[in-house]
Amino acid sequence: MSKRFILSLLCAAVCRFAFSQKLDSLLEIQRKADPQEKIYVQFDKGYYNPGETIWFKAYLFTGSEISEVSKNFYAELLDEKGAVISQRTAPVFLASATGNFAIDSNFAKPFVYFRAYTVSMLNSDTSFFYSKAIRILSTKSSLAKTVATQTPPALSFMPEGGDLIASLPSELAFLATNEQGLPVAVSGSVADNTGAKLAEIKTLHDGMGRFILTPEAGKTYTATWKTAEGKQYTTSLPAVKAQGLGLKIVEGEGTKRFMIFRSGEVDDALKNLHIIAYMNQRLLFQANANLTAKTAASGNFPTKDLPSGILQITVFDGNYKPVAERITFVNNHDYEFDGDAFLAEKNFAHRGLNVVEISTSDTLPTNLSLSVVDADLNERNPMDDNIISHMLLTGDLRGKIVNPYYYFFSNDDSAAVKLDLVMMTHGWRHYNWENVFAGKVTPAKWKESSYLSLSGTVAGLPPGGYSPGLQLTGILQTADSAKNFVVLPVDRTGKVFTDGLIFYDQAKLFFNFNKKNLTFDKSMLLLDNGLRKGYVRAIPDSSVKTGLPELPPAIVAANNKANRMSLQASRLLANSKVMSTVTITAKAKTAKDRMEEKYVSGLFTGDAVNFDLVNDPLAGSYMDVFQFLQGRVAGLQINYGGGEPTLSWRGATPVVYLNEMRADVDMIQATPVSDIAYIKVFRPGSSIVSGGGGGVISIYTRKGGDAQPDPNSKGLSYISIAGYSPVKQFYSPNYATFSERDAYDDVRSTLYWNPAIFLNKSQKRLQLKFYNNDITKRFRLIMEGMNTDGKMIHVEKVIGE
Repeated sequence: MSKRFILSLLCAAVCRFAFSQKLDSLLEIQRKADPQEKIYVQFDKGYYNPGETIWFKAYLFTGSEISEVSKNFYAELLDEKGAVISQRTAPVFLASATGNFAIDSNFAKPFVYFRAYTVSMLNSDTSFFYSKAIRILSTKSSLAKTVATQTPPALSFMPEGGDLIASLPSELAFLATNEQGLPVAVSGSVADNTGAKLAEIKTLHDGMGRFILTPEAGKTYTATWKTAEGKQYTTSLPAVKAQGLGLKIVEGEGTKRFMIFRSGEVDDALKNLHIIAYMNQRLLFQANANLTAKTAASGNFPTKDLPSGILQITVFDGNYKPVAERITFVNNHDYEFDGDAFLAEKNFAHRGLNVVEISTSDTLPTNLSLSVVDADLNERNPMDDNIISHMLLTGDLRGKIVNPYYYFFSNDDSAAVKLDLVMMTHGWRHYNWENVFAGKVTPAKWKESSYLSLSGTVAGLPPGGYSPGLQLTGILQTADSAKNFVVLPVDRTGKVFTDGLIFYDQAKLFFNFNKKNLTFDKSMLLLDNGLRKGYVRAIPDSSVKTGLPELPPAIVAANNKANRMSLQASRLLANSKVMSTVTITAKAKTAKDRMEEKYVSGLFTGDAVNFDLVNDPLAGSYMDVFQFLQGRVAGLQINYGGGEPTLSWRGATPVVYLNEMRADVDMIQATPVSDIAYIKVFRPGSSIVSGGGGGVISIYTRKGGDAQPDPNSKGLSYISIAGYSPVKQFYSPNYATFSERDAYDDVRSTLYWNPAIFLNKSQKRLQLKFYNNDITKRFRLIMEGMNTDGKMIHVEKVIGE
């Protein structure tokens, strides 16, 4: 008997291990097929006037990590009917993307919807697109006209675990909301169909509450309740199941305790249970419960070493069918890194100079964005959604959550209890467990490209033209006159493809075949850039509009007045003539400053060894750019062997970029030095550009006034192709010098916007300058961002005189 008992225990242990290993692998299959990417967007401010620009920066996560899934970002403005007004596309760098939308000065609608997504999100549950209503302070329309107020409030009940089971005590959470999804305070009682009152109900926090009920078989239950205004309503509770399973989760010290109860009479499948806990699509814990000889079981899941986030718990029966589910929040306060943004120099005088200092104690590369606005023109609820609350909470749940940052900002012990009410009253991403156990995934409907791609088919070649080794070779000339070499191999069917390109606006591709007997004509090739075409029409959720601020009339009037002055100044400037004489008193920019402004952007800003080849008369005498660099950068080793140079720095290989696109050494070597304008060399570990562990060499070809005529491009046929949406630079005046527009009223509501702030272990502090306008007396400063470890930061301050 003893041997058989030991053998049965061993078999059970092996089965549990096999199940755990199998489920872990199956969840990994689901995660790879659907990584459940989520987006948070920081805007320069909360609402806008006609004629202004919406500036934004998006951050992308998968679970608690920065996303490495998507390369292309899509943002749209939609009207109240869900029709797309405008779309922007942008490349994703360091799990972030930036862009802007210009609002027409005659725009008369009271709000627009902002929607953002990636192809990965498009292939997943589209209800988790990032969506936000943005108020437009138009004098021609009123927000009140778009909001109805006649629909009675709704009260919904959610039993813990999913079902009401006869004879089992159940904790029910409830949520009371109005038609916009905003919380409503209610009170009342629950009675059965005989009229016997069994429980009192009263909202505890933001329309939410809870109570315990032990239902009986064959009975129905109804809540009679009223609002604070005294209006009375009735709502039926969920139907009672005759038999089944109950699940309860209790918060412990560094643990989540689960308790399972079953009815006295249940099917055999409900007597052998499997309990799992998982987070971010990864299995964390697994337990089994044998309820053959008992009706209840319990256990603990240790949580003190887990990342903060939503923990999902599912109970399966003996046939591995889900019978109860619950989400609970783990808050180990580990999601922030230490940093700050403050005014090192404060000046509220007319067009006074201010200096913002950004600092972090983190040694990891950090990606930040900063907004400074007029605090008196831009009110904001500090408990609104931000990068922390969205990535940990609202980005994973269904339904509106009011003041989501409260659950992370408050140090009150009751905040955790109230957050658990959010867990019980809001929906979440569910698995189709039948598909999971079958290893079945939904095929991706849309295909993602690695940044921009060039794909098409060459037609019209004579017989035998599609021979091995056939290529289209040429030059990609972007809107800013920068040039890159492009090679498109042509296969035997005429198809061509390359990807990994990054350029903006319209570009020209000058092509020819690599075989002298063939001549290329642009009518022979139609290219696609790899970005998704068309739009997904939305059915706007009216509750999304509840994010719109209720502004005092004085705030609206002040914005309208400032906007009228700003539009008038713009019109006067557009119609004015250039001033004949201007006296410049400020220090002139250096040649390096001018080259940085003209060529360098985003992740490639920062301290580096710089070379200006435009103003170096001897640069053109070198065989290639690597020969030019030899001996000029301490520690960088460049050796030639067999004609192709090899690069080495501190035992690793530097990464090379051409016009901020990853490039091969042979491609760079083939670029004439006379075409190169500027070089930045980042030491190992000093850059957050991808793959920069052995240093980064960033090379820029000439453009604009620096470009030299290219005799080889004469006569080449070219094709026009669209790139990412054109990049607009935020205008920040420099009142140390004079420009024509400075003669007009300055009533800018957004005083400073910078979506490209990058810090690392060699640069933990950064100072940024901006000038005040003519009217602002208080600044609202908001800085958000993340580091490469997925930790986040949110700093918000109102600074007055």
